[in-house]
Amino acid sequence: MKYLRIVMILVCVVLVGCNSEQPYTIVQFEDVELSLATTGELASSDTVEVGPPFIKHTWQYKITDIAPEGTLVKKGDVIIRFDAQQQHEGLRTSSNKLATQQQKLQSEVLNSEQSVEKLKLDIAETKMKLAKAQRKSTQDGDYSRALDIKKLKIDLAIATKEMALINYRNENKRQQIKLEGEINQAEVERLSAEVTERQQAITDMNVKAPKDGIVVYVPGNEQKKPATGDTVFMAQKLIELPNLSQMVVNTTIAENDVSRISLGQRVAIELDAIQDQRFWGKVTALGAVVRVKSAKDPSKVYDAVITIETPDVEKMRPGMAARLEIQEQLLNQVVSVPIKSLHFDQLQAQVTINRTFGTSVVDVAVLGKSAGTAYIKGKLSNGEQILR
Repeated sequence: MKYLRIVMILVCVVLVGCNSEQPYTIVQFEDVELSLATTGELASSDTVEVGPPFIKHTWQYKITDIAPEGTLVKKGDVIIRFDAQQQHEGLRTSSNKLATQQQKLQSEVLNSEQSVEKLKLDIAETKMKLAKAQRKSTQDGDYSRALDIKKLKIDLAIATKEMALINYRNENKRQQIKLEGEINQAEVERLSAEVTERQQAITDMNVKAPKDGIVVYVPGNEQKKPATGDTVFMAQKLIELPNLSQMVVNTTIAENDVSRISLGQRVAIELDAIQDQRFWGKVTALGAVVRVKSAKDPSKVYDAVITIETPDVEKMRPGMAARLEIQEQLLNQVVSVPIKSLHFDQLQAQVTINRTFGTSVVDVAVLGKSAGTAYIKGKLSNGEQILR
């Protein structure tokens, strides 16, 4: 009997020794703030893009000067200058045409005035002839005089018709003069508008900042940033002017993590370019459509936007890399264990506790998971060993 007791003690010692060699986690209760880690890039939610002005019949623009990237500018500051030689040449051509047309208009006015005066003289002369013919046609006399009267009556008829003809010509001439004057005046107005348009085009070749902001170059083909001497095309964007007081972080959420994210969640933000300083924000936008992350990374993600609560306008710049901790929930008095420590009896999560004389299985509730760690609660005591 004494020998049997000694054997059992030795077996227990061996079992305990075996268990002590197996990896384990010591039970420690703590408050854990569950979060999802991801990365993103700083941007502004209020950004204006600037490029060449719209100039009629102009498709290419040569940059003669451009504000250095990173320059803080005010609304109205010139940020890009384009070569306006073509516009100056067009202005000279249009101005010369306008001067010629104005001289032509003045000449037409003088000619019209002279034509009108001549018409007036023709009408007066014809009226005199007609009046004279009317007086003579009413005179009585002998037979010879009667023949003269007949001739005078014929002259009267001719004079009457001449009067009608001169009135007709006069009216046509007046209409012609009026129409030619309107055409010439319209041409002067058209050329005046063209000159004004050319002058405005020269002014527009100096592009001004539409708002306060910081100059950020927009890369073009092959990610080449704009520079003095470059020729760019109409509608090409060259500069962004972000509002540094309205900064956000553009990020992505993995497809299998999106259920953990909701609008309004707090986010801790750390920037690689700003050491030893933490900023805070919240989730303000979450994409509704899943997409492939990139051509090189085929994983499925959702786009998300984090709005920074108090941005540092002196230090923050668009494009800075950011590390994010999206706060999910605060777990009170939970135990952190490796996920591989869990095993399941159907749907019930369990852990194995290392006891003095063997092991025992304890049911636990899994309150959250993060980066290979599970946070659990159950009938556990401080200092107990949970086998892995």
